[in-house]
Amino acid sequence: MFNEKITAENELLMFIKMAIKNTDFALISVDYILNTKTIDRNVYYDEHTFYFYYIQNLLAACGNLSNIFNSKLGFVRRIGRTSNIISPAERSKELRWLCNLNLKEFPLIFQKEARNTNMHFDERYDEFNRQLGDYNILDENTPYDMRNEILNTPHLRTYNKQDQVYITIGCSGNRIEYPLKQLRQELAALKLLLNKSLK
Repeated sequence: MFNEKITAENELLMFIKMAIKNTDFALISVDYILNTKTIDRNVYYDEHTFYFYYIQNLLAACGNLSNIFNSKLGFVRRIGRTSNIISPAERSKELRWLCNLNLKEFPLIFQKEARNTNMHFDERYDEFNRQLGDYNILDENTPYDMRNEILNTPHLRTYNKQDQVYITIGCSGNRIEYPLKQLRQELAALKLLLNKSLK
């Protein structure tokens, strides 16, 4: 990775570098969602493909950041290495300490339930007896009745372009709002913090 071999001595440094890359990936996705004015129809078949492609990438990058800094996993089998073994959970704790990272300062980045709904969408469909709307986009042209229905009944994934908020539902049916401007601020702050830890 990054043309370097991971060793016991540089493992934590490599995880910090991976975190910076995933922060970059998330920032790129947010930038496309918030700032693209014209969608290239030769690349993206429709508006839904464009927005949900970047939302999915954004959620995946935040999931990777969570795996790095907030793992709950115990020991895992390691091939070809028996010394200096720490669990992913211990590594996460050590990385948070090295980076002076308080997870509570980044509630959107480490918001697990919004990501889980996207990753386990099939389970959500089953939980709601497949009575869910999905892949909705709301904008100034959305008819009032349709907007009202989407916002007030269970819908799996909705992007509100006007408010720049991704809306989903949790496993208990709770509504989750993911304001992308606020998320972008968290990502920018996290990147600064991680870059400081490399100095």
